[in-house]
Amino acid sequence: MKQKMYWKNGFYDTPIEGGVEISTEYWQELLNGQSSGKEIKENADGYPVLVEHEYTIDELKEMKITEINAYDKSDSVNSFILSGKTIWLDKDTRVGLVNSINIEKEAGRALTILWYDAEKYTIPVDTALQMLNRLELYALDCYNVTQSHIAAVKGLSAVQQVESYNYKTGYPEQLNFVL
Repeated sequence: MKQKMYWKNGFYDTPIEGGVEISTEYWQELLNGQSSGKEIKENADGYPVLVEHEYTIDELKEMKITEINAYDKSDSVNSFILSGKTIWLDKDTRVGLVNSINIEKEAGRALTILWYDAEKYTIPVDTALQMLNRLELYALDCYNVTQSHIAAVKGLSAVQQVESYNYKTGYPEQLNFVL
């Protein structure tokens, strides 16, 4: 004997006033659909059906901002070319290198060594400092573009505007240093 389920703004295993009877197979189908991101809604007859989730504009904005932040952390933004190799130095590393290289400069050293991914780069101290200054300005410019995109998305008022917003524009050209 097949067990019956009942629906009225939720599932019940015993009859409920105003509820509709559904099979356990259909109940499982509804649960599976819900697990895959669909929503269970009632049709005009009060029968449960699966529908695609319709995002609110605030949910769409948060999703777009998440995409913007992910793009900001990607190699499309966070990278530069050094002698043909794509690399990135985070803020702490850049600040540390500037401090260390300035100490080398004060000590009268003409060259500094940068290690990245087990590869050694010997660079004139003044060149290294100029590269790091340009890199810091690049990072700041990228940050400003990212924040501008976030502010723009927060100011949008239509779903279509949010969905079609292109956040990959306006970033500065990737730096390319040749030693």
